This record gives sequence, structure tokens and C-alpha cells, in this order.
Amino acid sequence: MFRIVKLFTLIFSLFLAASAYSQNPQQEKKSPEQIAAEQADRLQRDLKLNDYQVFLADSVLQKNIAGVTAEFEKMQKAGMQNSDNYREVQLKWRRMTEDAFQKFMTPAQFEKYLKLSGVSSKERKKRLAK
Repeated sequence: MFRIVKLFTLIFSLFLAASAYSQNPQQEKKSPEQIAAEQADRLQRDLKLNDYQVFLADSVLQKNIAGVTAEFEKMQKAGMQNSDNYREVQLKWRRMTEDAFQKFMTPAQFEKYLKLSGVSSKERKKRLAK
């Protein structure tokens, strides 16, 4: 049930720990495309997405994962270390992903996605009312 929440947490933790990956060559860093494909497959399984929805989810995830990665790298190069700034960027990209998903998922799929993502019932109602 919490697989998607754990997945999002893992992905964004990976982005925050990019410097640790460069120091440990034994771990293979996945590309945004690989991460997006894995997430899209999980969404297909968990939400019963059709092939077209999986294609759209993969496209959204590729764009947004690449975007958040680029923004995190830019922040790291600028020497930014405040975790609140990273959380704000993460939240911005998460909202963009949710907004895109809501456009092509059925209301039931989107509600389940939000629930699996750890969004509170109050916040889910607010997001579904959009």
C-alpha cells in the first residue's frame, strides 16, 4: 500500500544524495528514464492503468524527474545546503506531477494514487474537487 510513497521518498532521496553516488562507484545511478519506466509500471499494476495512461504517466514522470534532478543539481552547484529549499522544489515537482496525472486518470484511479502517495483524506478531497 505504501509502495508508491516509499518509491517517491526513495527517488527524491536519491536526488538529494547524488554526491554520495559519485563517491561510491559500486552503486549504479539510474537515469530519469529508467526511474520513470519503473514507476509507470508500478502505477499500471497498482492503479490498473490502460496502455495509453501508462504512456502518459511515463512521459510525465520522465519530464518531471529530469526537471527535479536538474533543479537539485543546480542548487548543489550553487552550494545550497538548506533542506527546506530542497523540500520546496520537491513539493513543486510533486504537485506538477499530480496535476498532470489528474488530467488522464479516472477519479477513482487518481484518488487511489493520492492515497497510495500518502496524501491525507482532507487533502485528497481538496485535490479531487479541482
